[in-house]
Amino acid sequence: MGKFNRDIQKKTQIESVADNDFNDTQGIEIRSPSRMHWFQIKGEKFEDLIQVETCRLFDPDGEEIEYVIQASEPSLRYKIHEKADNDVSTKLILRCCNWFGTEFLWLPTIKPKGGSKVGAQSAKAAILKGLNGWIKCKWAGNNVGWATKIYPTETDKTPQWSTMEDEEVIDQVFDERIIDSLDHEALIRNAGGKI
Repeated sequence: MGKFNRDIQKKTQIESVADNDFNDTQGIEIRSPSRMHWFQIKGEKFEDLIQVETCRLFDPDGEEIEYVIQASEPSLRYKIHEKADNDVSTKLILRCCNWFGTEFLWLPTIKPKGGSKVGAQSAKAAILKGLNGWIKCKWAGNNVGWATKIYPTETDKTPQWSTMEDEEVIDQVFDERIIDSLDHEALIRNAGGKI
């Protein structure tokens, strides 16, 4: 199975125009920020965040889950897109930590496949705020997108980030869900057993 490689992802992105008191990283999950209370996003600036292509495919138990597509060659990436029924989204992998020290990943779509751009635009606005302080963020519907509130007062509270590197967190959360070849089991399952 593939491992996340930030250098390949940066190349793909270009082509497709600490604290000693740390959390238990075994519980990091992909979550919507809607029910995570006040949280912050790890990073300095928007341009440094991890952009990925993802697709939703069924796992062996019949549950539809998110897979990261990461291929070093554009031709392979396009073949993977085809095997995923060309239902591919461009998202950011945001490492977040809430007020209570719970770390989670948020995967907002930043390049819509078509239709309204409200979700992507409101996600970017929320991200810019979350990089600079505590926010609450909730999906408010397709007409509004992500509604964001900024923490109303000054606070000395800081996020309690785990000591794991971003790549380690991504490998943990997307264990066996990084598609880097055409023989990934999720693609084979999606194509009816054919490569």
